[in-house]
Amino acid sequence: MYIKDDAFASYKLLRNEFENRGYSASEEIINDRRIVTFTSPSGRTWKTSASRLSYPFNSRRIRDVSVNKELAYEFAQKQSFSTPYTYYVSETNEVTSSEIDNMLDRYRKLIVKPADSSLSRGLTLNIQSSDGLRKAILHARTISPTILIQEQVEGEEIRFVVINGKVAAALLRRTPRVVGDGILTVAELIRKENVEREALDIAYLTYPLLSETIIEPSLMMNDNVLALGAALELNRATMIKNGASIYDVIDQVHPSYIASIEKFVAQLDAKFIVVDIFFKDFTSQQQTDDYWFIEFNTSPVLKLFYGCRDGKMFDIVPSLVGIIDQWLHKSPQD
Repeated sequence: MYIKDDAFASYKLLRNEFENRGYSASEEIINDRRIVTFTSPSGRTWKTSASRLSYPFNSRRIRDVSVNKELAYEFAQKQSFSTPYTYYVSETNEVTSSEIDNMLDRYRKLIVKPADSSLSRGLTLNIQSSDGLRKAILHARTISPTILIQEQVEGEEIRFVVINGKVAAALLRRTPRVVGDGILTVAELIRKENVEREALDIAYLTYPLLSETIIEPSLMMNDNVLALGAALELNRATMIKNGASIYDVIDQVHPSYIASIEKFVAQLDAKFIVVDIFFKDFTSQQQTDDYWFIEFNTSPVLKLFYGCRDGKMFDIVPSLVGIIDQWLHKSPQD
């Protein structure tokens, strides 16, 4: 089954594994939504939307916290988990000009995002003016009536995969960049990076070439030579479609962060959840001002876990199907 660049890739990945275990799958269209029903050999069933999976083992509370960022930040703050400065703007709580000026004076850059969206829909980065902030709010409101204005924290974003209370993978979502060798120009380094991207043989997704639609066009002709080892970030995107790269760095994350994340998630009692966190330095001992919680996700795009550029893929699907199978066949006393 071909699933590269498919909007239903997560569902199809699961379907392959379920069918290998003797399950059957049927589809129907309900209210213009593609609904799939998985049926086990014993007759137990799980029904979900094919476009956004709703795992049966996660409670309504967990799903609500993962979808609503305001609830997620309230939860994180109660657990003393570090969060970026956040200002909430609702339909009845408009931000004033003086509040905008104060935020811009206090923080070098701001971001705006809807309170209940995913996949960067409605997100605006690098806001440094009042006009830019107001435009970003209008853009975010096309997705949700409630908006979050946040300080734009700097660092690297890692997606932690927590299964049955334990961190199983840590996917670094590295922004697009080139690293100097003291010889090649920036433009030449970008062309070299594109050659490497073209050579990638990844089954379930495509790394786009860096082009004027992804990075600042002038970079494509930049003739500056970067010093040996000097990194130049080409944009702040953490999505593959916008140029980011994925690596599993669980063996590099300091154990103090792993322990802290497991303790944090334990309060939700989630069998499967991902946690996105920004770090200044994820390899060093945890510090209170060195990391920031970004969001939870209970329905991540599964092909992402098979997209690591270094070949260290995290085979998440068998684990998920195993949890679902156990949940479907649990006894009433469990």
